[in-house]
Amino acid sequence: MSVNRAYSTSMNCGSCLSKLQPILDSSEDVFSWTADLADERKLVFVETSESFDSDQIVKLIGGAGFDAQPVDAEPTQSTMSGGDDSDQSESGFQLATYRPLFLVVAYVIAAASLLERAQPEFDLMRWMSYFMGFFFLGFAFFKLLDVGSFAKAFSTYDVIAKRSTLYGLAYPWIELGLGVLFVTQTWLPIANVVTALVMAIGLVGVVGAVRRKETIQCACLGTAFNLPMSVVTIIENSVMLVMAIVMLLVSLSS
Repeated sequence: MSVNRAYSTSMNCGSCLSKLQPILDSSEDVFSWTADLADERKLVFVETSESFDSDQIVKLIGGAGFDAQPVDAEPTQSTMSGGDDSDQSESGFQLATYRPLFLVVAYVIAAASLLERAQPEFDLMRWMSYFMGFFFLGFAFFKLLDVGSFAKAFSTYDVIAKRSTLYGLAYPWIELGLGVLFVTQTWLPIANVVTALVMAIGLVGVVGAVRRKETIQCACLGTAFNLPMSVVTIIENSVMLVMAIVMLLVSLSS
């Protein structure tokens, strides 16, 4: 027989879940588990064998570096899962979840438009360059708030970051450098080539995670916000990839 229990924890983000996941997944007495970081109690729901008592679960969670205590709660929207019920934890798309991302993009569009408005005449390629510049500067800012946590979250789905911690740590600085080049209109062909490569590589990992229906955190805004990986992330990477290729082709043909 199995028992389902809920625990309130001290976790905060997807990086925290990435530390907890291998511990719970490796326990023979843990049949399945889910987490709901959207709840202010940062809940973890664990299904275990009847003989595996609550104190032992608290010790397992403590082994990942987090406090935990039993609470009365029912599973709702999960942000990560393990065990046999991982496919059942998938939740529907919720627009409000991505409000921070949409707000940042709105600021980027406004900043690019204001800078282009100061020019004698509108130039679409220049506006796209400004857009990409402010995009990278803004997104790099959130990643740089906690580079270590970003790198851990990024390594859960990026094909290079999985194999190289250095790449995950360097990624925000790459974005920062690209942002400066685009905003200052410096070395644009090089910036577009690097952007196309980085976005294409990133897209492989994102598409793979979405196709496998993995409920993991998207690290596009670092770990400051708990944004789940979804088709929104695919669109984000694809738009940047297409814009870089278009700008590169236009520059080569002129």
